[in-house]
Amino acid sequence: MTADTRGGDLTARRARLLVLEIARRYFGETPRRLAQRGGGLTNMVFEFRVRDGEFVVRLHSRAGQINGYLKEQWAMVQARRVGVPTPEVLEVDNEAVGLPYMVSRKVDGIDAAHHPRRVELLAELGALAARLHGVHTQGFGNNFDWSSNQLSRNANWGDYLADELCVGERLATLARHRMLKPAQTQTLLGAIDTMRRWRRAPVLHHGDLRLKNLIVAPDSGRVRALIDWDNCRSAPAPHWDLSVALHDLNVDQKESFLRGYGISPADYAEALPFMRAINTLNYAPAIEALAREKDHTRLAWYRVRLRGMFDLYP
Repeated sequence: MTADTRGGDLTARRARLLVLEIARRYFGETPRRLAQRGGGLTNMVFEFRVRDGEFVVRLHSRAGQINGYLKEQWAMVQARRVGVPTPEVLEVDNEAVGLPYMVSRKVDGIDAAHHPRRVELLAELGALAARLHGVHTQGFGNNFDWSSNQLSRNANWGDYLADELCVGERLATLARHRMLKPAQTQTLLGAIDTMRRWRRAPVLHHGDLRLKNLIVAPDSGRVRALIDWDNCRSAPAPHWDLSVALHDLNVDQKESFLRGYGISPADYAEALPFMRAINTLNYAPAIEALAREKDHTRLAWYRVRLRGMFDLYP
């Protein structure tokens, strides 16, 4: 181990040294090619090539992130068992370099957001979501079957809303910045009150079912993998995943995804108030950040968005 690889901030230079150490440890050679593919202040993503193939390494400066990597690893194994293609995770550890890391095989292809068959691919993504929601779980939120911890596990959806999602704080944020009309607030409170009483069984959710996380063949558009499982969680189906998946889509794209998922118009209408509630609550952290920055212009536009003023239907 070189002196530069332990201690200090996770700079790009230090991260490269760590990845070289990981490659030599597991593959017995220095990579022929090493390239950074993403990252920020606390995490880095690299690709490298050795004789055994091409691999991806994710590193994180926070020791607790090893739990996040273990959660992703468990979720991807379960997803593949029900026919959802994912990257193959080969190792999750922190021993080799003193920081949490995940090593997986690289999946060749492009993200589906850049493929001309986007509408059809959304139907395929919806079908994959339906398969994924066939994975039954225990516990609600981020702590479920992947972990043997019991004391921090939410026993029901109401506990998750109160203790992990912190619904009370999010509602206070929305109210403080006047994001909703009074009638919307009452509808939101009603949906939350209903969800608190749910006793529905949880299933595995990906947490970010957007085309950018679907890797496909550049020419045929054949699906190769669903990636980026860091937001996966345990929740009743289908509300959480659909609230995220539908958010950025136009009406034709929404319909394609929902047809692929296999939900009927009547069942979609029944689920819609709860998807709207989850979507609205998930805006609260971004709104709080804008308020701290005193970005009143963007706050005003968020108010327009959440009050439904972008909808072009009566």
